Amino acid sequence: MSLKRKTLYTLIMNVPIALAISLTAQLLATGTVVLQLLLLNFTLAYIISFVVGMVIPVVRWGAGFAGLFHAKPDSLLFGLLVNVIVNLVYVAVNCLILTWFNVVYLGGQPMQVYLIAMISTFVPIYLVGYVVSFLWNTPAMKLSARICGE
Repeated sequence: MSLKRKTLYTLIMNVPIALAISLTAQLLATGTVVLQLLLLNFTLAYIISFVVGMVIPVVRWGAGFAGLFHAKPDSLLFGLLVNVIVNLVYVAVNCLILTWFNVVYLGGQPMQVYLIAMISTFVPIYLVGYVVSFLWNTPAMKLSARICGE
């Protein structure tokens, strides 16, 4: 995949993921949606996810993980297994940064509250991120290929 296509794919892929994890985190933390806070967290999650997607070789790691189970490339099992690792990295990095930002920086809470927030929200955010990223991966790949002419 060319750098141009990888960049475009990452930009396209991260829109629904950043929105889904930001919305899920806000609903878990507050039980409501505050549009200004959602937009702030979406923007931060989008930037964080872009950097992760461009810098960390998460797809290669995911493919290696899928290879441990002898999953064939382009199979459903392969895609599901790759996404385990890709989503784990994306969600872990986003949760570490965004939970600190919201709980400690904006909320003024101590680190103990941050740790509790991380522990209590990570799994639901991971599950939402997993489903959204798995469902959006193929359309994002096709769209980026079509735009780049590849």
